[in-house]
Amino acid sequence: MPTFAEMNLPQSLIQSLTQAGLVTPTPVQQAAIPVALKGRDIMAQAKTGSGKTLAFLLPIIEQVMRQDASAPAPVPYTKSGPRQGSGPKFLVLAPTRELALQIEMELRKYAPLSVTSLSVYGGTPIERHYRALQRPPLVVVGTPGRLLDLAGSGHLKMGGVTFLVMDEADQMLDRGFLRDINRIIRLLPAERQTLLFSATFSKDIQTLAQSMQRDPARISVDPGISTPTTIVHAYYVVPGDHARTQLVYTLLQAVTGGERSMVFCDQKYKVRRLASHLGGEPASVGALTGNHSQAQRERTLGAFRAGRLRSLVATDVAARGLDIQDVAQVIHYELPTNPNSYVHRTGRTGRAEKDGATFLILSQSEEREYLRMVRQLSIETKKLALPVLVTLPSPAPMPVSERQPPRHRPRRNAEPSARRVRDGETRGPAHRPGTPVGGSRRSRY
Repeated sequence: MPTFAEMNLPQSLIQSLTQAGLVTPTPVQQAAIPVALKGRDIMAQAKTGSGKTLAFLLPIIEQVMRQDASAPAPVPYTKSGPRQGSGPKFLVLAPTRELALQIEMELRKYAPLSVTSLSVYGGTPIERHYRALQRPPLVVVGTPGRLLDLAGSGHLKMGGVTFLVMDEADQMLDRGFLRDINRIIRLLPAERQTLLFSATFSKDIQTLAQSMQRDPARISVDPGISTPTTIVHAYYVVPGDHARTQLVYTLLQAVTGGERSMVFCDQKYKVRRLASHLGGEPASVGALTGNHSQAQRERTLGAFRAGRLRSLVATDVAARGLDIQDVAQVIHYELPTNPNSYVHRTGRTGRAEKDGATFLILSQSEEREYLRMVRQLSIETKKLALPVLVTLPSPAPMPVSERQPPRHRPRRNAEPSARRVRDGETRGPAHRPGTPVGGSRRSRY
């Protein structure tokens, strides 16, 4: 198997990878990087946790380092706004602010200081991004809504972009970003290199690729919907909600050492309630939903990555784009609403070919539906006997405003539909074949 050293990458970049313990590329990196270095467009299909972030970041870093000596310095902004031609050369689109932040963190980890970058997303004052763009970075990573806001105000010029990446394309469409993506494409020059990464190659993804790419190289290292083979799938059937919560706590207590656990719920109020019943942050349990502010989300994720929180209870807002090491188990508090949700939640464990486990906690009425789901996904699972349940700790305080459940519960088995959230991560309705763009509803996440 080839190594990074054989990929015609700069020696200093290879040294940075080696120091991080990365010598051999993953299959998607092995397939995509040489093609990207040749300047071709790419349409790549790869599962979560396959290493696709470096598959597009390393070509970006290589281009900057190769052109750095001869390229002119970025044109600064004036008081009247940016000068013509100023702006980033590389643009990365991401569906969520967590993924945008993570991509930029990975870039900074391996790139030299000459590769300037900025991540932009909703949920933070836009004035911060105005100030940061006064000296245009070479690389901008952002969610479509915030990118359009910055472009509309004149603070972000996209006319100089030569390299475009769209990560998690299927989630982009699911979150209703199709119209915004098309608007961004119209702001970019026609002469550019475009890399599109997606877990699935639906008809909508193929149509989108035709509108934004030229003769792309097709790469598929993991066709279809799948989860890493290193993950053990199992489930429990419980008699009621109290036993369900007790079982979650019992499974969390079984994880030792520096390993972590993630627990997924369908709705935001369930996340807050479950985290409280599990003891909250005093018991090293954090909560993450779309309703939390950007500062709260960054603080919680930082504590989880650092090990100050050993367990994280979350909605599907944390089901993609989070690359956190040593997640030993993923627990589904209830049956996920659809197979995609199950796959991407499960993909938070078993990353980088490490072992992992995913457990579902089901009622008797959910068992048959779950078995039908795993047959569809060609996943082997097993039913486990209930262990001796551990007594729950004293619940952590929870604001009164967060204790009431919402009036409506999403219909089971329905595909995730349109979501419009306060931070601009979701701009419109989820795109579905044959349906017009328009309408919205409140996010469950």
